[in-house]
Amino acid sequence: MKKGTKILFSSLKGGVGKSTAASLVAAALAGDGYRTVLVDLDFRSRSLDLMSGVTDKVVFTFDDYLLERCSAEAALVKMPAFAPPRGVVKAGELLLCAACTETVFESGGDGMYEKIGEALTRLAEESGADYVICDTGADSRIPMAVADSFADLAVVVSEQSRTAVRAAEMTARRLSEGESMRSVRLLINNFDVEAARRGGRAGILEMIDGCSVRCIGVIPEDRGLAARQDAGLLPHKSSPVVPAARNIARRLQGIETPLFSGMKRERRRAVL
Repeated sequence: MKKGTKILFSSLKGGVGKSTAASLVAAALAGDGYRTVLVDLDFRSRSLDLMSGVTDKVVFTFDDYLLERCSAEAALVKMPAFAPPRGVVKAGELLLCAACTETVFESGGDGMYEKIGEALTRLAEESGADYVICDTGADSRIPMAVADSFADLAVVVSEQSRTAVRAAEMTARRLSEGESMRSVRLLINNFDVEAARRGGRAGILEMIDGCSVRCIGVIPEDRGLAARQDAGLLPHKSSPVVPAARNIARRLQGIETPLFSGMKRERRRAVL
């Protein structure tokens, strides 16, 4: 995907780690030198400001920007991003547009939903973003609005459970049948390598076959990640999720990258 791509993260199933995956990929893109805007559209379970430790800096939320009560500059809060890898002289910026509450958003009626795509397009232009990533909740209305009027690519997030794979299949089908969304990819999140080896959890190929969507990347399990997110911190530099997110970011830039590039040898042997 070329610079300027607008990306939707989605799944009809909650708890699969959409917000985590979206924030990791956004942090990796910013680390690669791109100005990246992350928009929290998960109004029922808004969490990106907490996960990134910027809650106290948030003054305006997405509804304020949509209703033109603030500028793009005022609506965006700087988030921590990955350090630039070798070859990248300077990291870009990662900016968050925080979510409002569902109650605040829905009080405006259907007209608010109809304005989502228009507001996102304006935000992308006014912020000068190289990439815009939209995190959405486990519902169909907001993801479809983003897919139909804004996004170039939908990343459907799934864990290893059968219910998550089925939800990914249903999500991909709905998005690809929308008015404009045609490019959909699968992101396998929180992948338990050892469980896949033992046959206790689905392997990568089984998951891809189960939802019939091309895979853009695999983020392995990191049992310490939740505690760091609760503290508003990025994953530890030794965490396997860091190279995984960088690999996905490179693929979004159109760079061919092996699935487990940069990961430990035992992870590259994961059961497919």
